[in-house]
Amino acid sequence: MLQDAVRRLENVKFENQIQSVLMEISTEIDAANIAYMADGALAPADDPIRYVTYSREWEGRYFDRGYLGIDPIADGITRKLPFDWQAVASTASLRWLFAEAESFGVGRQGVSVPMRGASGERALITLTSFHSCREWEQKRWRYQAFVSALAPYLHEVAFLLHAREPRQVRLSHRQQQCLELYARGYAPKQIAAQLKISSSMAREHLHCARRKLGSLTLTSAVFKASKLDLLNV
Repeated sequence: MLQDAVRRLENVKFENQIQSVLMEISTEIDAANIAYMADGALAPADDPIRYVTYSREWEGRYFDRGYLGIDPIADGITRKLPFDWQAVASTASLRWLFAEAESFGVGRQGVSVPMRGASGERALITLTSFHSCREWEQKRWRYQAFVSALAPYLHEVAFLLHAREPRQVRLSHRQQQCLELYARGYAPKQIAAQLKISSSMAREHLHCARRKLGSLTLTSAVFKASKLDLLNV
């Protein structure tokens, strides 16, 4: 399984292929999701490189609500050793976050493996599952070994893709309008009122613009769009 997974990663040429490859690997090893995140020398801490198999709904909710700043799993990128999610989900103040993530299909169990690249960049590779606690106890170490072995290959692919020239970004007229208003300090509800559209539609335009720009927060999306001369602000 590891050999097959490595070969698939080595055949990845474009960013839009990574998610489907990770989903295939997850399915074959009976896991729920595989996720990769890196920052440090590769990306700013508030906008890490991220390739995940989580749902679009969870990703939008996660970044729109600022969960990155309180998520103990993401904070584990600075650790030196692999860790089980149960080891960091023990406080009542954070259990709601894990329960909410589970309801969006992230998983009930998880193991994360931190690593450090040759240039000092940090990365975190995570595997999640919906196994019961008893099943997880039986499989956790096998999963940890698999992810630890896969991590350097996944990191190398992510590093190479990130180093390539950025692709041309084209925002729709509505996406541009919404992002410009957001840059001027308008909240989604205010953007909706200004453009005479629903709040959900305004959020969707912002979400699509953020994804097109390859940013994980709206603030970084505004910054990137401004650098590309896509906004009139």
